[in-house]
Amino acid sequence: MKNILLAASALLAIAGSAFADDVNGASATGTAGVTVFTPITVAQSQGLDFGAITSGVAGTVAIDQSSGARQVTGGVGALAVNVGKTGAFDVKGQADAAINVVVGSDITGFAGGIKGKTQADNLPVALKGTSASFSVGGSLDIPASTPAGAYTGEYTVSVNYP
Repeated sequence: MKNILLAASALLAIAGSAFADDVNGASATGTAGVTVFTPITVAQSQGLDFGAITSGVAGTVAIDQSSGARQVTGGVGALAVNVGKTGAFDVKGQADAAINVVVGSDITGFAGGIKGKTQADNLPVALKGTSASFSVGGSLDIPASTPAGAYTGEYTVSVNYP
């Protein structure tokens, strides 16, 4: 009998502490949220064009990103028939959101040993409303006596939300 009373007392003590925790405890409901942004799109609206040139001795042709002005040095001659133009890009996305714009520094894919670099400064860091735009300039190193023809290369542009 004594054992039964001890066991019953132990059960009551355990039950009492369980009830005490429930009475003195608390609970809360948490909330969760998400903000869905409009996907970013970026599209070239104008191709970077170095214009029409002649090649004799090695030289460089460049398009200034800000002004669009072309400059030739070395053995490259500038022709007035096509003075070139900056590349232009349009970005669309979430209204007034911050963005990261990265323009690849190399222009690749030219045949004939032509090598190119981009010039892209003062890139947008936020959308104004739902859009932004920017220009890209650059330079090409033209090897001596590059054969006549149309040459094309490419570079990368990426835009994302930080």
